[in-house]
Amino acid sequence: MDNQQKNYSFLKFFLWFTFLSTLGVGGGIFFLLYVVVPIEQTYENQNWSQFRIDNVMKYYVIGWVVFGFIASFVYYFFIVKKRKWKTAWALAGATVFLCAFAMYYFLNTGTAIVQASQGEVEEGERITFGPYPEGDDFERLKEEGYDGVITLLSPLVPIENPLLEKEKTSGEKAGMPVHSFPMLPWVGDNTHSIEQIKKLVEENEDKRYYVHCYLGKHRVDIVKQAVGEVVGDQYELKFLLPGYMERGNVYQLPEHSAIVGPFPTDEEWFTRVKRSQVKESISLMAPSRSDWLEKEKAQTEELNIKFTSMPISEEVTINEIKKVANYIKSVEHKVYVHDFITPTPMEMLEAYLSWDKTLGSLSDLELESGAYRQIGQKAIIGYSPTAHDKQVLASKGIEQFINVNTPSVNELYSIIANTKEQQQLTYFVVNDEGMMNKLEKIATGILYGSMDHGEAFNFTLANGSTIPYDRNIIIGPKLVEEEFQSFAQANGVAHLIFVYSMSTSDEQQIQKLKELSAQHDIPFTLISMQEAYEEELFAALEKDNGLHYIMTEVDLVDYVHEYIEDF
Repeated sequence: MDNQQKNYSFLKFFLWFTFLSTLGVGGGIFFLLYVVVPIEQTYENQNWSQFRIDNVMKYYVIGWVVFGFIASFVYYFFIVKKRKWKTAWALAGATVFLCAFAMYYFLNTGTAIVQASQGEVEEGERITFGPYPEGDDFERLKEEGYDGVITLLSPLVPIENPLLEKEKTSGEKAGMPVHSFPMLPWVGDNTHSIEQIKKLVEENEDKRYYVHCYLGKHRVDIVKQAVGEVVGDQYELKFLLPGYMERGNVYQLPEHSAIVGPFPTDEEWFTRVKRSQVKESISLMAPSRSDWLEKEKAQTEELNIKFTSMPISEEVTINEIKKVANYIKSVEHKVYVHDFITPTPMEMLEAYLSWDKTLGSLSDLELESGAYRQIGQKAIIGYSPTAHDKQVLASKGIEQFINVNTPSVNELYSIIANTKEQQQLTYFVVNDEGMMNKLEKIATGILYGSMDHGEAFNFTLANGSTIPYDRNIIIGPKLVEEEFQSFAQANGVAHLIFVYSMSTSDEQQIQKLKELSAQHDIPFTLISMQEAYEEELFAALEKDNGLHYIMTEVDLVDYVHEYIEDF
């Protein structure tokens, strides 16, 4: 091969490699931003589990990689190899520009799209938490009396490494020390960084620090709790716990500072349990699950959460549930209680903590009267029971039998609502499957919202469509008068929340909604859409595990939905 041929070979490889690498990176960033992220959001809106989303999204990523290689080989064989040099250089130059623009776009945290996702700055006497600071922010922080910046960015995350180097440079220019304690946004080797941050804050009692990760959420929340233990401050964590995790439903029991749910995934230990400010994890798993128990011990130790094992039998008894519930009632801190994936003991515990009673395990329940529907561990809907059935049901804890023969939605709603208020373990007697279906929907809504992810909560109402947010949360437009029955009562809405702005809703409209809610016996909460209204909204949502309908002006439905999702 002569020198000219070698030069051509090198040039061909150089062009192909440049095209492939810059298209892969630059195009990949925009593919992620404008294709993957919107698609993922669509799946989230459809209440897909994160596990399911992750499994699907990886094929989009693989698809992009495959596309990149196919495009590069087309570029090589049909343009470079045929020595169409002008076209080859033009395309390579275009992908280099694309890559450079994409990198700038993402590394510039001052862009609107990044800022829209950032958390708020929370200022404390000694410690302030927030998102990534730009260069000018270092001068401002110094003028405001800060003595250093604590960065949680990890050099192991490719997009964060250049940002980390950039802020070190900004810190040097401003004369502001930058303390790097890398953390990953999931359970990993974060213990060392957390301990080092606590040590730094503890040993420098007279100094102020600005603590940040990329967006000022997630990792910052963990450090808030760790630093709060050192400086004695309770930092506010704005966080709405989802109604389900990967392995099952989650129930909040605010009266007992308890959360009941399944065994969290690695990510959920960090993003759900720790962020909920849980101080103790109570495992109900049997000793035979030693591998999972050891894993939990390691995870809770890393997150500075107390671990307690209270194993229950496979056929859990009410006495076992009572023992766990009494322990929860005896502690003053927040606990997370879980089995692995089995819903029955969790539903029994939820019932016992909320009603101080529960039905026994219904796994062996067979009735002579035929099929029945179970509403958690609080109610059963079935046909007219025989004498034998009544004895069996009483042995399971049923306290009352109510015959339901009315087709009126309003009366059905009132019957269930009254049962909830009286906290009576009830067997509802119906005459046909149609009534059973209708009653099941109302009872499930009032008591639990949904027993799945709320995937059926898509409705088209007179003023617009609803957005199902969670197992027990729907966001949508204001209801018209007839929808208080045809929608709210028929679906067992346990709580109506009107989030309003005085610029779009007047007193007369608000009063009308109050009157209609009272007329239909649906609890009603009014929340003014002022700055940081999430605190009041989240408190209202956490009071009840039944179905919440958050209504607002139709133009604000998407805004409220996105606002809640930020937490």
